[in-house]
Amino acid sequence: MRYKFKVTEDGKPEEEWEMVDKESMSFKKLLKSLVTLNPKWTGLLNYTNKKGRSVTHRILKGKRI
Repeated sequence: MRYKFKVTEDGKPEEEWEMVDKESMSFKKLLKSLVTLNPKWTGLLNYTNKKGRSVTHRILKGKRI
């Protein structure tokens, strides 16, 4: 796999947040795998892109905002 993502699910108090490491070839493929299981998934996705910059995406009800 190309990228390692840190996935954090919202909807819980901050003390209960868990960061789960997942691997995927792209952001779109990871998002599709998360939304397929739960169409209203809400959370954060963090990863380092090919240029070495940290990227964070916020997902609200299955859509990137």
